Amino acid sequence: MAQQLDLNHGFYYSTLSAAQKQTYDTLLANMRQFAQEFAINPVSTNDYLIANRAVLDDHPELWWADTPARYYFNMAGKVNKHQFLQLTGKEKQLTAQMEKQATAVLQKAVSLKNDWNKALYFHDAIVQGTRFNTGRDADGYSDQNVSSVFLGGNSVCAGYSRAFQLLCRSAGIECIYVTGPAVKNGRTISHAWNLAYIDGNWTYIDCTWDDLILETGSESVEHDYFCVNDTWISKDHPIPKTIETGNNNIRQAIKLPAASTLNMEYHRVAGTYFEKFDVNKVAQSIQKQGQTGKIRLRFGSTAELKKACADLVDRNNLTANPSVRVSKDDAICVLRIDQK
Repeated sequence: MAQQLDLNHGFYYSTLSAAQKQTYDTLLANMRQFAQEFAINPVSTNDYLIANRAVLDDHPELWWADTPARYYFNMAGKVNKHQFLQLTGKEKQLTAQMEKQATAVLQKAVSLKNDWNKALYFHDAIVQGTRFNTGRDADGYSDQNVSSVFLGGNSVCAGYSRAFQLLCRSAGIECIYVTGPAVKNGRTISHAWNLAYIDGNWTYIDCTWDDLILETGSESVEHDYFCVNDTWISKDHPIPKTIETGNNNIRQAIKLPAASTLNMEYHRVAGTYFEKFDVNKVAQSIQKQGQTGKIRLRFGSTAELKKACADLVDRNNLTANPSVRVSKDDAICVLRIDQK
């Protein structure tokens, strides 16, 4: 169940040296006061940049702080001052508005029986309420932070993942913001997703890739990346071993907690996962799902998915049926059949 978290520190704080932790605390204290410029105890450039990145990745509520800034050096070449360059003076007001929207979501999740259900509610609320941003910052809110989700309803992976992190940590569910390369449609891209501690286990969630964009331009709420383990997430999200700091020469080594269980994986909980393609069991699942007009099936391997497609799709010539939409994902072994 939800626990009492240290909201001053998150996972990335735990990866820091003593000097970096001190800088982290100074940055955090001043950012929470919306300070435009402030002094810090002299520290190396490496330590400053690593600490700054850790603060931003641990604290999605500091949405405005991931903006252009300048740092100054003393005579010894140590960083001793931080200055934001593009603050508008509206950050505090917008933060209050954002908190109001986030609180409304949190209040609706209070009565849910466990962390899994709360996390699922947060996942669905974000996916349903956010349109994937194909025109960068089209609504005036940066798509790299939570303002684009809670105020704009229009974001990219950074906004989705930071919003999920914010809701989880506010509800007492530890949640890590994860960044690194991912493979989508055979192309490697920069991406962000989450690793959350839910009901006693670490597990991966990717809200962005569960916001499926259909060929019509509409979006569909999926659950293919809700509570998967290291093995499944690694199929197209290589687990990162470092985080970037904004300087390509300065990276922080990390070791993310192991996510081993699949007991909480959405399709297993929903009864739509099949290790092997079993005609009768799959038919029963399709019959149950058929009333919704939205059929989802996940299989234990690409080979089993191929068998399912041959029997369900090819044999019934579903791709030629204009009232049916069929799509599949070989990497994560998912078959989707929808009534248009």
